[in-house]
Amino acid sequence: MTGDKINLTGDFRGSIVNIKSTLENVQQSVGEMRSGDEDSRKELQKLIKQLQKELEKVPPEKKEDAEAVALTARTLVEQAKEEKPNKTMLQISGEGLKAAAKNIADVMPAVVGIASQIVAAIAQMAR
Repeated sequence: MTGDKINLTGDFRGSIVNIKSTLENVQQSVGEMRSGDEDSRKELQKLIKQLQKELEKVPPEKKEDAEAVALTARTLVEQAKEEKPNKTMLQISGEGLKAAAKNIADVMPAVVGIASQIVAAIAQMAR
Protein backbone atom coordinates (compact mmCIF):
# COMPACT_ATOMS: atom_id res chain seq x y z
CA MET A 1 0.00 0.00 0.00
CA THR A 2 1.40 3.38 -0.95
CA GLY A 3 0.66 6.72 0.65
CA ASP A 4 -0.95 9.64 -1.10
CA LYS A 5 1.50 11.88 -2.86
CA ILE A 6 0.83 15.58 -3.04
CA ASN A 7 2.88 17.86 -5.25
CA LEU A 8 2.79 21.56 -4.52
CA THR A 9 4.50 24.03 -6.80
CA GLY A 10 5.41 27.60 -6.13
CA ASP A 11 6.89 29.40 -3.17
CA PHE A 12 4.62 29.41 -0.14
CA ARG A 13 7.17 30.71 2.32
CA GLY A 14 6.10 34.33 1.82
CA SER A 15 2.68 33.81 3.33
CA ILE A 16 4.12 32.45 6.55
CA VAL A 17 6.69 35.24 6.72
CA ASN A 18 4.00 37.89 6.15
CA ILE A 19 1.72 36.43 8.82
CA LYS A 20 4.60 35.97 11.25
CA SER A 21 5.98 39.48 10.82
CA THR A 22 2.51 41.04 10.99
CA LEU A 23 1.66 39.27 14.23
CA GLU A 24 5.09 39.85 15.77
CA ASN A 25 4.47 43.57 15.17
CA VAL A 26 1.05 43.16 16.80
CA GLN A 27 2.69 41.65 19.89
CA GLN A 28 4.99 44.67 20.12
CA SER A 29 2.00 46.99 19.78
CA VAL A 30 0.27 45.22 22.68
CA GLY A 31 3.24 46.14 24.85
CA GLU A 32 2.64 49.80 23.93
CA MET A 33 -1.03 49.77 24.92
CA ARG A 34 -2.03 52.28 27.56
CA SER A 35 -5.16 50.43 28.63
CA GLY A 36 -5.29 47.35 30.79
CA ASP A 37 -2.76 46.17 33.31
CA GLU A 38 0.46 44.29 32.69
CA ASP A 39 -1.21 40.89 33.19
CA SER A 40 -3.92 41.76 30.63
CA ARG A 41 -1.31 42.81 28.09
CA LYS A 42 0.71 39.63 28.67
CA GLU A 43 -2.42 37.52 28.20
CA LEU A 44 -3.22 39.36 24.97
CA GLN A 45 0.34 38.83 23.74
CA LYS A 46 -0.03 35.12 24.52
CA LEU A 47 -3.25 34.98 22.49
CA ILE A 48 -1.59 36.76 19.55
CA LYS A 49 1.26 34.23 19.69
CA GLN A 50 -1.26 31.36 19.66
CA LEU A 51 -2.98 32.95 16.67
CA GLN A 52 0.36 33.26 14.89
CA LYS A 53 1.21 29.60 15.48
CA GLU A 54 -2.15 28.47 14.13
CA LEU A 55 -2.01 30.71 11.08
CA GLU A 56 1.48 29.50 10.21
CA LYS A 57 -0.07 26.06 9.60
CA VAL A 58 -2.59 27.34 7.06
CA PRO A 59 -2.81 25.40 3.81
CA PRO A 60 -1.78 27.34 0.69
CA GLU A 61 -5.35 27.68 -0.59
CA LYS A 62 -6.30 29.62 2.57
CA LYS A 63 -3.28 31.94 2.53
CA GLU A 64 -5.28 35.08 1.72
CA ASP A 65 -7.85 34.33 4.40
CA ALA A 66 -5.10 33.78 6.98
CA GLU A 67 -3.45 37.06 5.99
CA ALA A 68 -6.83 38.78 6.45
CA VAL A 69 -7.02 37.43 10.00
CA ALA A 70 -3.51 38.69 10.77
CA LEU A 71 -4.15 42.12 9.26
CA THR A 72 -7.49 42.50 11.03
CA ALA A 73 -5.88 41.56 14.34
CA ARG A 74 -3.24 44.22 13.68
CA THR A 75 -5.92 46.84 12.97
CA LEU A 76 -7.79 45.95 16.15
CA VAL A 77 -4.70 46.20 18.35
CA GLU A 78 -3.55 49.43 16.68
CA GLN A 79 -6.93 51.00 17.44
CA ALA A 80 -6.89 49.67 21.00
CA LYS A 81 -3.49 51.22 21.74
CA GLU A 82 -4.72 54.73 20.94
CA GLU A 83 -4.79 57.10 23.90
CA LYS A 84 -8.59 57.19 23.75
CA PRO A 85 -9.71 54.17 21.69
CA ASN A 86 -12.91 54.65 19.71
CA LYS A 87 -15.18 51.97 21.16
CA THR A 88 -17.31 51.81 18.02
CA MET A 89 -14.24 51.19 15.87
CA LEU A 90 -13.03 48.57 18.33
CA GLN A 91 -16.37 46.79 18.09
CA ILE A 92 -16.37 46.95 14.27
CA SER A 93 -12.77 45.72 14.06
CA GLY A 94 -13.48 42.98 16.60
CA GLU A 95 -16.42 41.75 14.55
CA GLY A 96 -14.20 41.90 11.46
CA LEU A 97 -11.57 39.75 13.14
CA LYS A 98 -14.15 37.14 14.12
CA ALA A 99 -15.61 37.17 10.58
CA ALA A 100 -12.15 36.77 9.02
CA ALA A 101 -11.44 33.85 11.37
CA LYS A 102 -14.69 32.17 10.35
CA ASN A 103 -13.45 32.18 6.73
CA ILE A 104 -10.82 29.60 7.68
CA ALA A 105 -12.81 27.75 10.34
CA ASP A 106 -13.22 24.74 8.05
CA VAL A 107 -9.45 24.09 7.99
CA MET A 108 -8.31 25.96 11.12
CA PRO A 109 -11.15 25.75 13.67
CA ALA A 110 -8.96 26.85 16.61
CA VAL A 111 -8.49 30.28 14.99
CA VAL A 112 -12.14 31.21 15.64
CA GLY A 113 -11.81 30.61 19.38
CA ILE A 114 -8.51 32.45 19.62
CA ALA A 115 -9.88 35.42 17.65
CA SER A 116 -12.91 35.58 19.94
CA GLN A 117 -10.62 35.55 23.00
CA ILE A 118 -8.54 38.38 21.52
CA VAL A 119 -11.68 40.47 20.92
CA ALA A 120 -12.91 39.81 24.45
CA ALA A 121 -9.52 40.67 25.97
CA ILE A 122 -9.33 43.96 24.10
CA ALA A 123 -12.92 44.84 24.99
CA GLN A 124 -12.10 44.20 28.66
CA MET A 125 -8.95 46.29 28.50
CA ALA A 126 -10.71 49.19 26.75
CA ARG A 127 -13.37 49.59 29.45
